[in-house]
Amino acid sequence: MTLPIPYPRIKNKDDHQVVALLLKHTNWATDEFLYGKSYPIFKALYRRFYTDCPELLDFIHDIYIDIIEPRKQSSTCKLETFTFRSTLNTWMGVVSTRFCYSRYKDRILTESLDDSDRKMDIWVSTSLNENLFDMEDLNKMLSMMTNDRYRGLIRRRYVEGKTNEETAAELNLSMDVYYNKHRLAKVQFINVLREEGLL
Repeated sequence: MTLPIPYPRIKNKDDHQVVALLLKHTNWATDEFLYGKSYPIFKALYRRFYTDCPELLDFIHDIYIDIIEPRKQSSTCKLETFTFRSTLNTWMGVVSTRFCYSRYKDRILTESLDDSDRKMDIWVSTSLNENLFDMEDLNKMLSMMTNDRYRGLIRRRYVEGKTNEETAAELNLSMDVYYNKHRLAKVQFINVLREEGLL
C-alpha cells in the first residue's frame, strides 16, 4: 500500500457517519480514514516516538487495534466513547498521542523529564506545533479560554507560528514574564481539553 491513500468517499461524510462505518469495520472507510485523512497525524507521531514498529503501516495498524478492540473492563472499544464534542480527527490525534505516551519512548523527552506536568506541557506544545488539532476545534478551544491574554498568547505562538520572542514583543512582555505567562496559558488550554473530554 502506498501512503497516504486518497479519501474521496469519506470527505463528504460527517463524523457521525464515519464513526458508524468504522465501528461496522467497513474496509473502504477504515482505509480512507486511517491511511488517508489521519495519515499526517500518524506520520508526525511515528517520527516523534521510538516505536517498535518497523514500518508506518504497522504503527497505524497498532493504533487502529487500540481504538477498535473491545476493552476488558467495559466490553466497549475506545471509538465508542467518542462524544463528538471535537472533530474525529482531533480525537484521533489525542488518543493516538496518549497511546504513544503509554507505550513508547518520546524522542523529545529525556530520562530526566519524569514529571508528568512537564510531559503534558511538551505534549501540548508539540501537538499545537504539529497541527494535531483541526483548526475548527482549536478555535473552539481557544474561545473557551477565560483569559484573553492567554488566548492571544497561544494563538500568536501556535496558530500564527510566531517565535517566543516575537510573541513576547507583541504582548509587551519581558522574556521572564513571557515564559511564566506561556506556562500558565498552556495550563488553561489543558484544562479546556479536559473539559472537552480530550484528556
